[in-house]
Order: sequence, then C-alpha cells, then structure tokens
Amino acid sequence: MRPLLRWLAVISGVMLLGMSASMGAEQNSLTAMMPWEGEGRVFRIAPQKMRFIGAFEGVMYVETADGKLDEAFAECPITLELDLETKARIASGHCMITVSSEDTVFSEWTCTGGPGGCKGDFKLTGGTGEFVEISGSSKLVMRTPLRALVTDMQDGATVHVASGLAVLPKLVYTVKGTK
Repeated sequence: MRPLLRWLAVISGVMLLGMSASMGAEQNSLTAMMPWEGEGRVFRIAPQKMRFIGAFEGVMYVETADGKLDEAFAECPITLELDLETKARIASGHCMITVSSEDTVFSEWTCTGGPGGCKGDFKLTGGTGEFVEISGSSKLVMRTPLRALVTDMQDGATVHVASGLAVLPKLVYTVKGTK
C-alpha cells in the first residue's frame, strides 16, 4: 500500500460509511464512489481470452443519506477475464476498506459487462472494530480501460492501470455490533 494513501486512511479518522457505534442494528444507506489505480499481470487463457490477476486501490468517498461525507482507503484483489473477440468481461474480487488501524470492512463483488466497464453486485462480508457484525449490499458499476490496454500484450506482461472508477449507487447496510 502506498505510504501516502495509508497515512490518509489512518489519519482521516472518519468513520467509513457514516456509521457510528450508536446506530445499533438500524438499517442505513449511502452512495460511494472510488477512483482507483490498479496493477497486475495478464495471461492468455484461450486464443481470444485474456485474464488479468492483480489488485486496485484508492480512496473511497462516501455520502450518507443525510448528506454527511466521509472517506476511507480500499485495497481490492481482482480477477478479470476478457474476451477479445466479443469484448465481454467477467470480474470478481474482494475489498478491504480501512477506516483506521482498528476499524476495517471486508467485501466481495462480481460484475459482467462489455467495453469500458461492468455491472454487478457488491456485498459486505464482515469487519473489525466498529464493524464486526456489518452486513449489506449494493449494485456495483465499474469503469476501466483495461481491455484496451491488454489487447496486444504478451502473456505474463505486467499492466499498470492509471485510472478506473467503482460506484455503489445505493449501499444498504446494518451494523449489529460494536467494539
């Protein structure tokens, strides 16, 4: 993890998703957006198919239903399969969303699509500290120029994706426990 981004996530001290210990098991919702950078390797897995295995990271910006803005650092390992002929893509991954050294949220996601991005589902799977018993889900929209970057690459080549965007238009969640 880049030192500046780690520092931003830990020092910010703001609570991810606008959640606090006083919320108990109340259901809440928010919108989140994460510009990201990624890096990994590409492999040809069939004559017209490539697989990217890597990770992306960035700052997740969150707006709660009542307008509160927060941010946290997210790091997400990913596998993405690209069909160079049909331009279809299938991706899946996990994210570790760090609010502070004690408070982390874990998630998993999947998406499918075509050139420029994919759409799918995002699910909160647990956490630490304030988020031990968090659960929730959202639709996911992912934008990336990865297909254009890997089309002519050699098997095993390293790829650095300078930009991408993940959007959770309405994440509905509950936090049952506190630390």
